[in-house]
Amino acid sequence: MGMRYALRSLVVTVGVALAAGSGAVMSANACACGGIVSGDSSARVDSETAVLGWDGKRETILMRLGMRFEGADAALIVPTPTPATVSAGTAASFTELTRMTAPERVTEYDWFGSGSLGGDSSGAAPGSGPDVLSQVQLGPLEATTLRGGDLTGVREWLDTNGYQLRPEVSATLDPYLREGWSFVAMRLTSAKPLSGALDPVRLTFDSDRLVYPMRMSAAATTPQFVRLYIFSDHRIARIDPDTNSQTTTTEFASPITEPTDPDLKALAAGHNYLTELSIRIPDPAAITTDFLLAPASKDVPVRDRIVTKEYVEILGLPAGYVLIITGLSVLGVIASVVLRRRSATSSREP
Repeated sequence: MGMRYALRSLVVTVGVALAAGSGAVMSANACACGGIVSGDSSARVDSETAVLGWDGKRETILMRLGMRFEGADAALIVPTPTPATVSAGTAASFTELTRMTAPERVTEYDWFGSGSLGGDSSGAAPGSGPDVLSQVQLGPLEATTLRGGDLTGVREWLDTNGYQLRPEVSATLDPYLREGWSFVAMRLTSAKPLSGALDPVRLTFDSDRLVYPMRMSAAATTPQFVRLYIFSDHRIARIDPDTNSQTTTTEFASPITEPTDPDLKALAAGHNYLTELSIRIPDPAAITTDFLLAPASKDVPVRDRIVTKEYVEILGLPAGYVLIITGLSVLGVIASVVLRRRSATSSREP
């Protein structure tokens, strides 16, 4: 008989999903990032997974989106404190991540048959558009890094380039722009139906703190769920003000061996501690900050376990009881022998 503590699915938010195309903007399917908008009402993000690494100066987010659509364009915008470099990752990274965070296998021996136990403000002139710093094609995904401009200028650039924002979504861009953040605009350029995971995308940018962009998720209309994986020297916890109004659970926190996958090895950058946080946001409209992450007060390990119970028996009986009874019997014999010898000695004395 064994006991299993299940390891939950891995989901992380990475930004805001937007529509591209000339048709009317449809309502968004809810997701942790705020929703995907498309002329195809069935278009949606099925899953979003990501891993974070930070060396104190430069942060990297490796993410993989699982998307489903029947031909309508779809897009995603991710705000970053400074301009990001965008490149392709590999699915092998997530395969190894699953292995690294797998439940610990433990064998328990039962001897008695019992049960188990941010940046500077931007001074852009009104209506100024963003600078296009780079544009790369990653399979069916086109990624453009944007810097500068104000809300009006950025809206005009996105509209001209086929991105259509709902008013409540575009409003969430403004705080980032005023603080001088940059953006990565990603859109699907293939008209072929898609159902499954896209190849992972890597975003790398300078940052003086470990931050995960979440303020755009205020456009979501249903409770949101986020899952973060962070490489560090210590267990990681949230320190942003929104922590108190959201539920954050540490699902995994443990020292690890160095990853063999090149992407994960670069993310770890010599750090030997991995933390997994699951976060529930009951009221996205109440979001006021991005996730800010820092070392926890103590490196208390957390890990799911698969416990295998093995019963130890002797002659079909619980070994513990057999050994106790045998031990008591031996002690009884020894005590009897000692008493007889003392009695015999006493009888011989004058």
